[in-house]
Amino acid sequence: MNLPRWSGKRRRSASGSDSFSGSCCDSNDSPLLPSGPVLSPPPGLGRCLKNLGRLPAAAAGECKQTVSDDQMDKLLLANWGLPAAVLEKYHSFGVKKMFEWQAECLLLGQVLEGKNLVYSAPTSAGKTLVAELLMLKRVLEMRKKALFILPFVSVAKEKKYYLQSLFQEVGINVDGYMGSASPTRRFSSLDIAVCTIERANGLINRLIEENKMDLLGMVVVDELHMLGDSHRGYLLELLLTKICYITHKSASCQTDLASPLSNAVQIVGMSATLPNLDLVASWLNAELYHTNFRPVPLLESVKIGNSIYDSSMKLVREFQPSLQVKGDEDHVVSLCYETVCDNHSVLLFCPSKKWCEKLADIIAREFYNLHHQAEEVSSRFPDPFVSNQVQYFHYIHYFIYSLINICYCNFLLLGLTFEERDIIEGAFRQGQIRVLAATSTLSSGVNLPARRVIIRTPIFSGRPLDILTYKQMVGRAGRKGVDTVGESILVCKNSEKSKGIALLQGSLKPVRSCLQRREGEEVTASMIRAILEIIVGGMASTSQDMQTYASCTFLAASMREGKLGIQKNQDSVQLGAIEACVMWLLENEFIQITEASDGTEGKVYHPTHLGSATLSSSLSPTDTLDIFADLQRAMKGFVLENDLHIVYLGSSGGNRVQ
Repeated sequence: MNLPRWSGKRRRSASGSDSFSGSCCDSNDSPLLPSGPVLSPPPGLGRCLKNLGRLPAAAAGECKQTVSDDQMDKLLLANWGLPAAVLEKYHSFGVKKMFEWQAECLLLGQVLEGKNLVYSAPTSAGKTLVAELLMLKRVLEMRKKALFILPFVSVAKEKKYYLQSLFQEVGINVDGYMGSASPTRRFSSLDIAVCTIERANGLINRLIEENKMDLLGMVVVDELHMLGDSHRGYLLELLLTKICYITHKSASCQTDLASPLSNAVQIVGMSATLPNLDLVASWLNAELYHTNFRPVPLLESVKIGNSIYDSSMKLVREFQPSLQVKGDEDHVVSLCYETVCDNHSVLLFCPSKKWCEKLADIIAREFYNLHHQAEEVSSRFPDPFVSNQVQYFHYIHYFIYSLINICYCNFLLLGLTFEERDIIEGAFRQGQIRVLAATSTLSSGVNLPARRVIIRTPIFSGRPLDILTYKQMVGRAGRKGVDTVGESILVCKNSEKSKGIALLQGSLKPVRSCLQRREGEEVTASMIRAILEIIVGGMASTSQDMQTYASCTFLAASMREGKLGIQKNQDSVQLGAIEACVMWLLENEFIQITEASDGTEGKVYHPTHLGSATLSSSLSPTDTLDIFADLQRAMKGFVLENDLHIVYLGSSGGNRVQ
């Protein structure tokens, strides 16, 4: 294979924003951060807490008070030593004190000193506050950077804007790496980078290549259960494995044992409740915390025909639709109308944008017609609601498509700016817009709770809704400080009854490593990429280095625990997989082999230009081979008659890169 050659240090060609050149404390790029201790728990609080997260809850969503009334002021954020500007921001968001579980989680083990932490709590329980406070402490006290990793571009954008608003007054620079967007400033001028999984992995690779991992002090991973995602889970595992591997190597060379945690990268992972979350925590050498606490109790139900059942399939009531709407055989409009009449809001989840638009049109039309029946509306709506709502009925009719089409994964393509989206979200939070329909992306991370959540069908994208997404959807029911209870209704046809019951009564499956080989596979694409990344990054150059790295993967941790049924001959299985990956990389000229230069026996592996270019492009090795073959063919004969050839070459990998 005739490989092109180039000289000079490699940079990301897209923008230069991934370059880490320059001082991390460049005074021209960022203001001086405040000094002094941050996040200091009130004296005696630890004795008041009684292992809240380890006690079984009496019922879902219940949490008994363990701090006495005279000690409750110790949960106030004002008593935790936060910067005044950050405290004021939290107060403006309506957050003035912690829940007891949040305080106990922060005080767990050596978490405040930098020990890794994995914790789980229901949706809307306030998981993010714990990570935010730990991140604030790490950035201000240690003068190091933090990565906040989220699975979706839309959620990452919202988190970026939120953190910018929260931390800007204390001089913490926040920006985002998501999709094709990168900050205009260099990474060295940032304190917190909000990233999607793919972009975070690229940043970690660049830090390793340039030997600047010491800039990084914390990695926060939201939706840690994404480890088991069949499409992207392996990237998250590789990212965390590299951090664990570097920590392992640093610990083996550590001479100053005074504060080993302060020098390491602290990993904080937030997850849904998983059966094997203890295995994930063990892999990351992390403290583990779990709670079932919900600030607002949740009542889950399923509607089959006109009958509504609770989670134990006990009949709750027979639903009598108050509106007869053409095209609404499942009475979704009536379910929405019932909630709005009680002066509450509805979050309606649909399987597609088109379905959202159809339902939005029906609801908008019916509500608009009701507006012209003033006497009937006045008798059914509370008086304060009528006076505030009438002026918005006209707006809903025109806004409904913009509102519904946001869908949080395509809002940029639809021309909505952040300001426009913020207006719509604000109107929903304030009750000026009462019904919001969205696709499933809204269920993950976006903070838009409602009194009632309606899931239009148990079938999404042609297959049954997975339990994790279902749990995230119903978790949006119930607004803290507004509602006394949250309700969820899963709408099913008679033929979908079994699928609905499975969702209500099911539990999440254990998360599994995506590096595991399937039956009949000699090597996996994810393991090949793992080996290539550490060779290109300079973390490993010998077989022993690769084996040490492989032992730091979640796959290896699962094998050690016997979760994969392959405890026996673990070392030989692992070594065989590594050798197969190395052989594939050699055969396809991603790496090359030389003899050790220090006179010792052994082989040393180095990346080729193709291997280095693969890592810089964020393509997988298999995709790189296809694209490289196209480029080689183009070198033999480039079609200049029109733009089709160059457009093809420029977009051939577009559907493979996230």
